[in-house]
Amino acid sequence: MNRQKIFMTLEVFAACRKPLFAVLDGISPEQLGWKAAGESRSIGEICRHLLRVDAWYLKRLGVEPVVADAKSGERDELIANMQKIQHQIAGVVEICAGDADLLVDRTSLDGKDKEKLGVAVIHIAQHYLYHLAQLIYLRRAQDRNWPSPNKAWEEATYVIGDYLLGMK
Repeated sequence: MNRQKIFMTLEVFAACRKPLFAVLDGISPEQLGWKAAGESRSIGEICRHLLRVDAWYLKRLGVEPVVADAKSGERDELIANMQKIQHQIAGVVEICAGDADLLVDRTSLDGKDKEKLGVAVIHIAQHYLYHLAQLIYLRRAQDRNWPSPNKAWEEATYVIGDYLLGMK
């Protein structure tokens, strides 16, 4: 069976999640909780949002998430839970028998919604990159000398571009 789209989906997903962890590398509790303005989100709150959205998508795909949130808000717990759920998402893709499995409608746990696995995982990856810009902005606002993960972000865009342009 053909697994080219499965490999592509996994590669795009991995490339888009990688820079998230570069932002969290070495971050202090104060930096994790810092807000640029009273009603804005902190880096920790954005990461918890990503975790909750990942769990929401898994439920829409008919999969019970291994974690749904990071209750304490501590960096190590947050990173561990983000990694757990992202590995779970990748695992759901990896067990597909063939590319066609990415386009089969899956029924949500509550039976109310249908979602295609491939579309959901690409949407999740896109969601990571959307929030990555915010995370980088917040981290740099706190420390202008912090080395932004621009290389990892560029790698993600090249992976996506290579597939869109048929270069892979």
